[in-house]
Amino acid sequence: MLEKIELRTKLKAISKVDSQFDISVVEKLNSYIKNKTVCTYVPLDNEININDYLTTQGLLTTTSIVDDEVKICIYQEPLEKNKFNVYQPTNIEIIEKVDIFLVPGLGFDLKGTRLGKGSGIYDQLLSKYSKSIFVGITDKEHIVEQIPKEEHDITMHALITHDEFIEIKI
Repeated sequence: MLEKIELRTKLKAISKVDSQFDISVVEKLNSYIKNKTVCTYVPLDNEININDYLTTQGLLTTTSIVDDEVKICIYQEPLEKNKFNVYQPTNIEIIEKVDIFLVPGLGFDLKGTRLGKGSGIYDQLLSKYSKSIFVGITDKEHIVEQIPKEEHDITMHALITHDEFIEIKI
C-alpha cells in the first residue's frame, strides 16, 4: 500500500524523542501492569526505551526467534542478536500467556492503528493473543491523524507517550 510506504518514509525522518517520562504516565503504566505478565521489547536505536520504568509487573517477558517462529520468553540477560538483528535472551524460557504487550512502532493514530516496519511480525504475533491488551509506545511526534488500516492490522488498546497515557475505545 503506497500510503503506508510514504508514511513510513515520513515518520522514519522524524527523530524519536528520548526524554524522561512524566511521573503521572509512569504511575498509570505501573498501575496498569501491576502483577501482570508483560511482554516488552528490547529497544532498537530508533525505539523508545520504556523498560527502565517497569516496576510492578508480575513477570517481564520479551520476544525471541525459536525455529524461525516468534515466541514469548522470560526477559533475562545475557542477550544476543537474532537473525533480525534484535536482541533476545540467550537462555530462552518460553511463556504461553501474556496479559499486556508493550509494542513499538514507527507511528500510531488515536484510533490505535499502528504503523510498523512493514514485515508484519508484530501483527502475526499479536493476532495469537487476542485476549491480551496491546499498548503502543511512542512519542507525540509519531502520532499522526490517520494510518491506513488493513484487515490484518492489530489495533492498540492504549498509547503511551512521554507525557500522556491515552486509552483507546475499541
